Amino acid sequence: MRTEDLIKALDADVRSKAMPLGSAWRMAVAVAAVVAAAMFWLTIGPRPDLMVAMHTMRFLSKFVFTIARGVSAFGLIRALSSPGAPTARATAWMALAPALVGVAVILELFAVPRA
Repeated sequence: MRTEDLIKALDADVRSKAMPLGSAWRMAVAVAAVVAAAMFWLTIGPRPDLMVAMHTMRFLSKFVFTIARGVSAFGLIRALSSPGAPTARATAWMALAPALVGVAVILELFAVPRA
């Protein structure tokens, strides 16, 4: 093989790129959300009193805690996937969901009537 042919072959290999990392992350999040929703509905199913429960703060807080944990974990995973990227901020955000649960417990203790 001539040197020029080798250079052309290497150049052709460079042109075929893998999916950009941002697109891969977006696709992974979309697929994970669809799979999680499907598994939820297939295994647990909707609550019989869903419309009544949706108007309570406890029901909505479960989604807030889950979304806070998911978003902070996603940020940490993205930081960990890049070599040399700082992870201190993303790790600190992981404390958000437990802190929200702590606040909700304290508020719930004030809301529960004394026996």
